[in-house]
Amino acid sequence: MRILCATDLLPKSEAAIERAGLLSNQLGGDLELLHVVSPDETPQALEQVLDEAFASTKARAEPLLWRTHRTAIVSVRVGNPARIVVDTAAQSKARLLVLGPHRKRPLRDALEGTIAEKALATRNCPVLVVRDEVRQAYGRVLLALDLSEASVSAVRAAESLVLTPDVQATVVHAHKPPYRGMLHSADVGTDSVVRYADNWRREATEAVRDLLKYESANSGRYAIHIEQQPAGPGILQAIDRHEPDLLVMGTHGGGRFHRALVGSVANRVLQETRCDVLIVPEGCFGASRSKLVFGARRPRDSVRESRGAG
Repeated sequence: MRILCATDLLPKSEAAIERAGLLSNQLGGDLELLHVVSPDETPQALEQVLDEAFASTKARAEPLLWRTHRTAIVSVRVGNPARIVVDTAAQSKARLLVLGPHRKRPLRDALEGTIAEKALATRNCPVLVVRDEVRQAYGRVLLALDLSEASVSAVRAAESLVLTPDVQATVVHAHKPPYRGMLHSADVGTDSVVRYADNWRREATEAVRDLLKYESANSGRYAIHIEQQPAGPGILQAIDRHEPDLLVMGTHGGGRFHRALVGSVANRVLQETRCDVLIVPEGCFGASRSKLVFGARRPRDSVRESRGAG
């Protein structure tokens, strides 16, 4: 297994390097630290910048040896950072890409997309965005599942990468019950609305358990929490309630111009939460074994083969 950590060597990326080292030690994987230098200098100046960048990256990698007992491969390259990171992840068959928090550039991000968006668009591997100071392995993990193929990938990635036996794992499914608003507007009694919501919650819980039964190696380990509101607000509320160290969620991918590279829900969560977030592209951890989505059969053509590294 290869873990790739792309760093700009700024203080905000320190936690990402530490987390990547800890995960490589935990998973017994190889770790590569990658720093990309922009080709804006003269040839003479660029050579000096490369030497300094390599020395800085190598120096930053050395503490990992005594903290995590893992050495790291150090790479410094010249070019467009997003393109270099994406190409390196593909060429090295990285199983996980680790990044620090994104430095917001609204206009440029809108036109070009972020490194995380471009990496996720390839559907090669999950992206872990690290914000929080690293003290120990993840202890509380919250999985946001919408019962899609992307959620299948999220479960498998979580169990492969972060869910050790000691981790407290909770699933949140956030979805507004259909027709609930219509019941209120139709002047249906409060008791009937409550019964409807309770029945919907039970059905949603059973659907989540069905998904986990087919896709998880240990479905009984998960607590299940249902939020009866739209996905974005529901996930954020669950984060406030459970205070996880890590949020795991899947993404379907698509095109940047309709906000689907990361997904509108994932984008909102990334912007508004302070915990670490693992975003898993649909299909990068294999095809679904289950045909169930909310108790209904999935169309056969919705089950896609894996595009991820083996």
